[in-house]
Order: sequence, then C-alpha cells, then structure tokens
Amino acid sequence: MKPNAGDGIFWEASQEGFVFEHLLQPGRIGKIRTKNRIRFAPQITNMCDPETGEVTEREINYLVEKAKGGAGIVTAQGGYVQPLGKGYPRQMAMDRDENIPGLRRLAKAIKDHGAVAMSQVMHVGRLAHPKYAGLDELPVGPTAMEPMIPRFEPCRELGREEIREIVRLHGDAARRGKEAGFECVDICGINGYFIHSFLCAWSNKRTDEYGGPVEKRARVLIEILEAVRDAVGADYPILLRLNATDLKNGGSPEEEYTRIALMCQEAGVDALSATVGMYESDFPAITSDIKPGQWLYLAENWKKAGVKVPIMMAYRMNRAEVAEKAIADGVIDFWEMMRPLMADPYIPQKLVEGRPEDIALCVACNYGCFVAAEASQACTMNPRFGKEGDESLLIKPAAEKRKIMVAGGGPAGMEAARVAALRGHDVTLYEKGDRLGGQLNLLATTPNWEEWADVAKYFMTQVRKAGVKVELGKEVTPELVQEERPDKVVVATGPIPDIPLVPGVKGKNVVTVFDVLAEKVPVGKRVAIWGGRHFAVYTADKLAAQGKEVILATDLPNWGRGISPTIIIGYKVRFRMIGINAMRDATLDSITDTGIVLIHKGEEKVFEVDTVVIATVQRDRELAEALGVGKDFIAGDCRAPRRVFSAVHEGYAAGLKA
Repeated sequence: MKPNAGDGIFWEASQEGFVFEHLLQPGRIGKIRTKNRIRFAPQITNMCDPETGEVTEREINYLVEKAKGGAGIVTAQGGYVQPLGKGYPRQMAMDRDENIPGLRRLAKAIKDHGAVAMSQVMHVGRLAHPKYAGLDELPVGPTAMEPMIPRFEPCRELGREEIREIVRLHGDAARRGKEAGFECVDICGINGYFIHSFLCAWSNKRTDEYGGPVEKRARVLIEILEAVRDAVGADYPILLRLNATDLKNGGSPEEEYTRIALMCQEAGVDALSATVGMYESDFPAITSDIKPGQWLYLAENWKKAGVKVPIMMAYRMNRAEVAEKAIADGVIDFWEMMRPLMADPYIPQKLVEGRPEDIALCVACNYGCFVAAEASQACTMNPRFGKEGDESLLIKPAAEKRKIMVAGGGPAGMEAARVAALRGHDVTLYEKGDRLGGQLNLLATTPNWEEWADVAKYFMTQVRKAGVKVELGKEVTPELVQEERPDKVVVATGPIPDIPLVPGVKGKNVVTVFDVLAEKVPVGKRVAIWGGRHFAVYTADKLAAQGKEVILATDLPNWGRGISPTIIIGYKVRFRMIGINAMRDATLDSITDTGIVLIHKGEEKVFEVDTVVIATVQRDRELAEALGVGKDFIAGDCRAPRRVFSAVHEGYAAGLKA
C-alpha cells in the first residue's frame, strides 16, 4: 500500500486569481542569490557524446532553453565521476580534466541567459551499464545482488579501498565543475544509484563500517560531502538530492531519511532536494494517480525535524499554484522541476508576465520521458524538446498568408490550427461536435486522468489567443471545402470504432467505447470490454470505479498498448486488487444476447454479461482520401490510432507546413 501521502492536500489550489509572489521572489543557496525560487532539476538527456561524454551543442541548446524560459537555477545533467559509474550511453562525463572546456561552454551559456549554473556529480553504482564506457566489468554496489529489472546487470560488492576511491572521485568531479564556471554543485544521492544504494537498507547488507545502522550506512555519503567540500572550498554552495522515502518493502523508513537529512545539514550542505522512490519501488512515484503536492508531507517532516537549510522538491509538483502555496506555507523553499519544464520551458516567464493560462501542463502521462537507457527522451506537450537548435521547428511568419481549414477539434487539430495561425495564416477550425477537445474530453472522465481536461482548456485558450476562427457543430465535407476554397486543408478527424465482424456484434447490448466514455449509453452491471489499447484500459478502470463487474479481453499479446510502461504497472496492480479479469491473446468468437464468447488458450470461454463494449478503433481516412490530402497534413488518430503524444507532434508539424 502507498503511504498516507497527505491525500494531495495542495491539490485544491487553482490558478485563478493567484499571484505567484513567493515563487517569483529571490532565493538564496549559501552565498548564491537566485532571481526566483525555481530550479530546473538534473536530467539525463542522452545528448552528450557517446564515446567521450563531452558536452554537445544539442545539450547546450536544451539547457539554454530552460534559462531563457526564466528558471532561477538550471542544473546540468549528472556527470559521471568514473566510467564504471556511467549509466546511460550519452551521459555527460566529469571524470577527466579534459572535460572542463566543454563544461565551461555549457556553464557560460546558462549564465549568459540569466540563470545560476549548477553542476551535478553522479555515480549510478549498481545501476550502471559499464558497456557504455567500453568496460567488460560488472556494476558495483555496497552488496552483491541480482537485478530485479531485466535491463540491469548483477552487481558485485565493493571493497573498502574502492569505496574510498569513488568518494575521492566525487570531489574531483565537483572541482572540475567549479573550474568550468558552475556556481554550485548538486550531489546525486537518489534513485538506487551509488550513494542511495548505501543508504537504503534493502540494497545495503554490509556488516563493516559502511553497513548496518543508519549512521554507518550514511558514512559514505558524509565522506562524499567532506570530499566535495575539500575540493570546492568553504563557501561554494553544495546541494544534495536525497531520497525521503523508498516506496519499497524492506527499504529504509522515512524517519531514517529525516535523520540523514539532519546529518547532512550538520555536515555542511547548503540545500536539500527531497525525492521519492527508486527504480525497484513497489509502485511508481510520478504517475497521474499521485495528486499534485501529494509528496510534500515528506519535506514538511524534514522541516518539523529541524532542517533549516533550503528544501526543494519535484515529484508531481506540476502546478505553479501548488508550488506557490507550499512555499508560502513554509513547506518548501524552492520549486524544483524536470518534467513540467520539459513540457513548457517558459513556465517561469509566463508566471512573471501574468499568463499562467498559457502554461502547457505536464499530466504525468510518462510517454516519452520514461524511456529505455539507449533512447532519447521526448515530451507529449513539447514537440521541440531536444531539438531546440533546429530552426526548422521554430514558429516563424509564413512567406505568404494562406487560408487554412482544419478539420477536427481534438489535440491534433487544435495544435495545427494554433501553429498555423501564429505563422500568420487565416485559420478556421471546424469541429462537428459541440465543443473542442476531442478525445481529451473523454480521457478526462476516467479515473486519475482529470488533468487532460486542463490540457484541453490550454489548447482552447491558445487557439483563441492565436486568432483562430472556430466553427462548432460543423463537419468538414468535400462540398464545404469546394465552397470555402482554402489553400490548404489539415485533416485531424480522429479515430472511429473498429467493429469486429463476428456474430451478434449488432446486438442491442453492444456499444462503442466512445459512447461509453461520453456517457451517451447505459451500461449494465456486468461488462465485457473488447480491446487492449489505452481506450479499453481506461474504460475498464472507469466502469470498475462505478461498481461494475468488468472483463477486459484483447487479441494483443499485452494489453495497455499506448500507455507508458510505468503506468501499466499501476494498472496491473489495481486491476488485480479490484478484480478486473484482464485477458490477452484472446479471440472474439461471438456475442450473444446474454454475453460474450472468447477463445483463450485454445478453449472456448463464455462470460455472461449485460453489456459488451467494443473498444477497438481504427483511423478515419474518409475525408483525407476524398480530398486527396497528403500524409503531412493528416494528423493524429485519423493517420493511425495512437496516443496524445502523436496527435500533438503531428499537429505541430502540420501547422508548420501549412
């Protein structure tokens, strides 16, 4: 079970009428003064040179965008302190003095755009991939152990001298950051990496001076703090990212992390960042079922225990009004963000300008930001993420003004219309329904996805501000196009049901997933849902929450396609707990007046249900084909049923080309 995490006590805050005076007031970490209380947290971007770990122009452009957007502190990604501590193929290196020139270019670029430049020193320990550094060795940790997660390797136990060497290397890396012009340093002590694996009772089974009671498990951390302090000097600000809870059966209790925070304060850290969970946590910490502000109780506990240095926190802190209230109430001192600033690097600037309604919200869809170690990250809400230096993706005035028709008012259509209008075109957005939002409106009716409604509202606001003309209740047809004679048509009409050709599918007890989510049709007590993509999963969850008895069946090898793996974990746990029977690799044989017939593992299975929901969908290409519209101007699920990520990115691309 998840701990009582404050029940999202900050969730009720609203942006309306908010003055973000506490967020926007200057802050201080040691001797460093910041222009506001906003920090961009360290993020492994996989944008550095894979062979040398050198900083690239792409990495610089990415972090400069955060500085341009107004963050008071911009933190570089974790730089590995030795090759054996490298966890990602394009991770930044801080293990050699030869890295300093590249680090200097990065630090200068951040400072030139008004932000404090902070480095991070990092050793991923037992979660390393030595092969990325060309090493034929095992990862290292406090205790030899087999990995819980298949993509990691077994790790071997470190000897005392090896530990002391890694301690020294943290100091060396911090020195390089200072010499490169970074104004402060972050020490990574979270997430199952080197330092945290010593702190956590689950991963540290040593019996020497580095294991056992919390004071001994924290010894390596204190030694690293001392080594870094010796390397950077008495007045150079040091921040520590420290777990506040493991979310792991057998992990260290929260009270121990509070004690460790106090020990680090005594050791001379200038600020602390409280984080949540680890790779092997029993449940994820950054998913949509975690309400904004839900983990703030952890920082509050540290404050009550006597932590006086500034505390910052990320982890489902995606809303400015939540952060403002937390700072005003003295729970935290800085708002730390990674994913929210991935979605919208200009959050701080928009707050300064009094435009919170223009913030593109991160809803913790986790699609694009949670990826395999080898992959580059991306973001649903930000098509320019990681491509900040690509001028072809900038919204620039068009060479000539055109008349643009956009068919479909979902996320793809709204984004295409917004971008095209900002380029100076005369844009009309047509939606056959009575409101904009498309599938976002449906997704927002399902448990824990309420924030999709805020995303829909954001796009509606941007469409209005861009000067797009909106025609509701009006469907685009070839005849309308002939009448309006636009220069370009963008088709974003979404998906349509994919009705299986089986006996009984036209029965009165058969309904589509769209009608169920829109609550246009009654649904009986016992329900069978045919389909395995995100629509089917969200609908199963919604109906179960209404007290229905639900069966979910699909012919896919795994249900949940289109949902981030981090979120699927939660659905699997929840479906088991609430009794949803989820079947994969099934065949829909037929539907009767009283139920559904499936073939599963070679056996016929009959389920008596009151309602059968068809949750399979297909692209709607009728309009595009009738008009002869090319692929570049077909956006979202009418190109192929996928997820909001694809809709936004394709809408953006279509708007640029229109």
